[in-house]
Amino acid sequence: MRNQMGFGAVVMAMISTALVASATQADDGAMLRDAASRFAAPFVTIKFVLKMEGQFGDRENETEATGVMIEPDGLVLASSSQLGTPRFMRQFGNARPTDLKVLIGDDTEGLPATVMARDTELDLAWVKLKEPSKKKLEYLDLGKSVKPQVGDSLVFLRRMGKYFDRAVTVGQLRVAGKTTKPRELIVPGGGASLEPGLPAFTAQGEVVGFVVLQLPDAEELESNFGAFAGLGRDIGSGLILPTADVVKATERAKRGEIKGDAEESAAGKSESKKKPASDDDEDDDKADASQAKSAPQPKRPANDDDDDEDE
Repeated sequence: MRNQMGFGAVVMAMISTALVASATQADDGAMLRDAASRFAAPFVTIKFVLKMEGQFGDRENETEATGVMIEPDGLVLASSSQLGTPRFMRQFGNARPTDLKVLIGDDTEGLPATVMARDTELDLAWVKLKEPSKKKLEYLDLGKSVKPQVGDSLVFLRRMGKYFDRAVTVGQLRVAGKTTKPRELIVPGGGASLEPGLPAFTAQGEVVGFVVLQLPDAEELESNFGAFAGLGRDIGSGLILPTADVVKATERAKRGEIKGDAEESAAGKSESKKKPASDDDEDDDKADASQAKSAPQPKRPANDDDDDEDE
């Protein structure tokens, strides 16, 4: 009798656990559907032609990236590495976006835009519409932000590519940890690969931060390559730059304190052209020096002292 009562208690506990799990899944599903309907409007597609110049020749590719409208006047936030050359790749050449157009909602033509500024260290880029939109623009209010704790649930949205009709997808992860180097960053868990340049939300709709690609530059990699051998596992899921830092960087970009795309392009070209002198260059320098020594020197004109000596 006692064994039967014990078995019955175990069965009831299992049923209760299953009901709780089912209710939790239902709540999560409702929350994700609500997030997709509430937050999708500010997500836009940036269509552009990527011009690449470097050691392996010049070429052009038409491509797309997802961005987020963050101000009603047509300011879009995106990932700098998605719109050009990541910092550590500068040694091989430079890539810059041209012919930019921002596709809003179901629009397939796009509105002309330009890269207002880029922060390659933070992996942020600001794209601005060239002309004000005739329609009211839905934008993401970065003032509604919060600092999450480890274990908190996060919601992510993104737009798929042209082949899939740029459909909006939604997912859920949890905060796995935090780091303070090279700067304050939130570490998501769950193993999913997050697209740089896109925001992370709480279930209540507060913006936690933006996914960024954080990598050392070429000089840091060359000076201590072994120290970064395990870097891939740490950045595989993406890292989140807190909203407060994104807001500060945006203000600096609007004040013109961050390089624009033209300046970034010039810097990239300069870095790609840097190379050590070759043997031929050294031979040419030696030949020039030899010719300079053997060249006849012009005669000095006589002065008054010379005339006095002749007399």
